[in-house]
Amino acid sequence: MNHLFSLTPCDRGPIVNIREQDISSFEICLCVTGYRPLVKVGDSTSKGQTMAEDPAGKLPSLHSSISGKVIDVKKDFIRIQEDGERTAQPLDFSTLNTGSMLESLRHGGIDTRPFKPENTLIINAVPAESGLDGHRFLIEEFNDIMLEGLAFLKKALVPKACALALPAGMNWTLQGCSSHEIAPVYPNGLNAMVVKAVTGQEMPPEVSVINAAELYRIGRTLHGRQPVSDIMVKVGSTLFQAPVGTPVGLLVKMAGFSVADNDRVILGGPLSGEAVYSLNHGIGPETQGICVIPSGPEPTIKDAPCVGCGECVIRCPARLMPNMISRHAEFGLFENTLSYNIAACFECGLCTYWCTAQRPVLHYIRLAKKELSQQPILEDLREKA
Repeated sequence: MNHLFSLTPCDRGPIVNIREQDISSFEICLCVTGYRPLVKVGDSTSKGQTMAEDPAGKLPSLHSSISGKVIDVKKDFIRIQEDGERTAQPLDFSTLNTGSMLESLRHGGIDTRPFKPENTLIINAVPAESGLDGHRFLIEEFNDIMLEGLAFLKKALVPKACALALPAGMNWTLQGCSSHEIAPVYPNGLNAMVVKAVTGQEMPPEVSVINAAELYRIGRTLHGRQPVSDIMVKVGSTLFQAPVGTPVGLLVKMAGFSVADNDRVILGGPLSGEAVYSLNHGIGPETQGICVIPSGPEPTIKDAPCVGCGECVIRCPARLMPNMISRHAEFGLFENTLSYNIAACFECGLCTYWCTAQRPVLHYIRLAKKELSQQPILEDLREKA
């Protein structure tokens, strides 16, 4: 099998803790695109302090993973240099109201948009892409922390049922969840495919999905009453425990990669991840892996016209017409993509992978979604933006 499509978790192997490495003048870079920064250059910060908030009050608050000094604030990022060992005041999770319970999680750095009360709650423990399996360590070593997070969600959401989706052959369990084994083949680990495998329905309205790493972050936030500062990030075959905001350049270097000109460094997997424009770009709270795609004599994608082969249509698990969506998006006809059910695309990237002309099909789809999210057309697109 092509390694890009295998979702079987590999052996855990050693874990490299960034905080235990000899790194002089450690800095983090927090991506704050779309957020309102709450600090300015020269401010002293504490570990766990809120650095930026969403003006609309929907996205999770962003926090510093280190104690330090703000050395740069721009529209899209905040850079902090480590200094001292200050810690922010503990978070308060004593509220008992459903809405305020979720709001307290959001202020703690958790994305609560997928949660809906009285739905079926699915914990997705299938790797999203090949190699993004660092949550194996979390499930096997911190099952109690994940159960603490699950207990809080049960109180807040009162779900009809709880299910754990896991790769076939793994013996993971979460008390109170029914287990559902899923064939570890891409794109079966993406939320839309997991929902179909567990419920037998496509995009049912009364289902909330959360991945295993996010459930751990909820449990750890509750347990320590602080936003989670360190996350597990897989780079190649190396699993790192790294502070949120750690520059990707540092991680790929420590993993043994040498990034050359025109190489691509991807947050996430090669099929559905997003490239960073700078090695100083910091990892986000939701980052589970980083991959490096080396450049070659032929570009990975080209600014080429669609040849009408239909390969993307054949491969699309959502049974859409990515060729037509990308054609309209390419020429700025974004509203026309609504006729081709663009909202049903869950961005698996198979259209781009199989494109005979090597067109950036997924890029066009994401562009159209972003443009549509600025208009009062589709609420679900605005939620995902």
